[in-house]
Amino acid sequence: MSTAAQIIANRANAQLSTGPRTAQGKQASSSNAKSHGLTSCSAFVPGEDPREYELFHHAYNARYLPHDIIEQKMVSELADLEWRLRRVPEFEAQLLKVEYRKLTTDPDLLPLIAGLDSERQIVALAFQRLVESKVLPNLHHQEARLARRAEKLERFLSGDARLMRPMVHAVRKLSEQEQPTSTFNPTVTPSNENRKNEPKSAAKAVPFVKPYEPGRNESCLCGSGLKFKRCCWNKPQESFSAQDAAAAVVR
Repeated sequence: MSTAAQIIANRANAQLSTGPRTAQGKQASSSNAKSHGLTSCSAFVPGEDPREYELFHHAYNARYLPHDIIEQKMVSELADLEWRLRRVPEFEAQLLKVEYRKLTTDPDLLPLIAGLDSERQIVALAFQRLVESKVLPNLHHQEARLARRAEKLERFLSGDARLMRPMVHAVRKLSEQEQPTSTFNPTVTPSNENRKNEPKSAAKAVPFVKPYEPGRNESCLCGSGLKFKRCCWNKPQESFSAQDAAAAVVR
């Protein structure tokens, strides 16, 4: 746990390392980590011509003619990606030049080129050192990442679906204007609507009446005087009404 003296000392040291205070210092500090600008938020880096950068964007807008703000954003992103990709060959050449100069001027590195006969061999050695230090692989990795994204955007902006989109929107808008304001359902007609509200006719509702059948120990309805179970129990019976059953009982 920090003591009171350590806390006071930390606060005093923090006042001495607050970073740049002026606008110029903050602007310079924001670009301290920029080495190639391939992953920076802004595609434009110091040392480049802003007029050329603006003309580069205008050329992409004139080529793809964005129809809305979404396509405008995609075109601007594609222009920024291509602008960054233009730096890669120049950066690679500059890296080789710097490494070649180190090999030919640094006394500690002179033994590495002692057995080499030509400048081409020294350049090859410089390239090998850049690869082993992962400087060139990192540069080529960023180049591939930007190229894949640029290819996707260019494929969409040059595709047939994107070129046909204004025509599809125009046809849809025209069809919406031609449609009547009232909603019409062809499956529901006035006659069908009225039929739904009509009560069902009495002719369709036929009640089920179970035919009369005497009990097993009752007199048979055929008039034989025997019980039903001993007379016509297993014979096919005709349907009798309640009046016939009463008449059979009386007999």
